[in-house]
Amino acid sequence: MSQKYVSGYRAQTRARAARYILSISGAILLLAVLQTTLFARARIFGAIPDLMLCAVICIAYFLGRYAGAVTGIGAGVLIEALGSVGVSILPVVYLLCGYLAGHYARAVTPKRYGAYLVYLAVALPVRAATTLTYACLSYHSIDLPKILLQTVLPELVATAICGCVLYVPLMLLCRAIDKP
Repeated sequence: MSQKYVSGYRAQTRARAARYILSISGAILLLAVLQTTLFARARIFGAIPDLMLCAVICIAYFLGRYAGAVTGIGAGVLIEALGSVGVSILPVVYLLCGYLAGHYARAVTPKRYGAYLVYLAVALPVRAATTLTYACLSYHSIDLPKILLQTVLPELVATAICGCVLYVPLMLLCRAIDKP
């Protein structure tokens, strides 16, 4: 009887892990495709919003630091692979944002929209600094006000808007996969 219980528990744990992996991977893949296709054509304020950062923060907020960290690395690698960029620091930025958001979100109960917005607001300047770094490294002559007004600020606002909208679907996904 004891062996059956242990085997059943292992099967249940594996099924839950598979549900986590498939659900989060599917959501990240869908958002990556949306970011690189739909939002590349229909830009918000002239910029492509960073849906991956919003997803990483939301998943870390609801599922914890390890889920956030792994999702961050996966999202960063996927978006850079789809964007065909060489060596990038974006997976590391997403990893740190996901881990730290999940780590500090442990103290937040119950999970509310306002607290999520605080985590998103903290992650947005990190993303803006990353975009500024990329822009400064790619342009030969650096015109800082022009980069800030034409690249960084529009991406920051567009990502904030999309992060506010993506909260509900990602919350429902996280609640569905976190059921015992």
